[in-house]
Amino acid sequence: MKKSIYLLILFFCILTSSCTMMVKGIAKFVVKNYNDYTSTHISEIQITDPKGKLQTFGDLYQGKTVYLYVWKDKKLSAQQEKSYLLLKERFAKYPDVAFAKLDMGSDSTSNTNRLVNNASSAEFRNISKINDPAPFIIGKDGAILSYKGPKPEDKIIVDYVICQAMNGEDGTKSAKRFIRGVNGNSRFKSEKLVEWYTNHFGEAPSDHLSMSLSTTN
Repeated sequence: MKKSIYLLILFFCILTSSCTMMVKGIAKFVVKNYNDYTSTHISEIQITDPKGKLQTFGDLYQGKTVYLYVWKDKKLSAQQEKSYLLLKERFAKYPDVAFAKLDMGSDSTSNTNRLVNNASSAEFRNISKINDPAPFIIGKDGAILSYKGPKPEDKIIVDYVICQAMNGEDGTKSAKRFIRGVNGNSRFKSEKLVEWYTNHFGEAPSDHLSMSLSTTN
């Protein structure tokens, strides 16, 4: 089965403890590569903004945790765009979080940031071999905290991973903590997760949470 196939981990359908263990094992497998490139920094890569101005990533997003959607040939679908905008709205209250898109292709008409094809981007291009649009989470110091991380439609886990990235934590560590913190009845068993959810979403978590997790080729 190709990695590009959308993988849904439906916590709300878990009925037995053995199934819970199996699904959690699959979920941990999905997130294990989020921290593959935490030693890679992209502050110095050069990009052309929608106005045609050449800038470095670090200059554009200094001091920000960035949820960066990257693509080369395929752009976001209408549904992906909708989920992306909803995620962006949920984080509007955090001044140190930014959302950005980066076109790695050669389409000079793209109304978004475009990666300049020069030495500054060589390493990032080399590791960003993607067939479908993929999200990355970049730390405030420019480090890749989540490589092909959770997608906007992966509510609630994507919100948690971004929030933890604000404190410099890589995506694998935070995602695994989140997975461990959910029981077989689709409820949080961690009081810290309950507190985080309540503060972030402005309401207490329901008795039956619906969550998903996806992967990108």
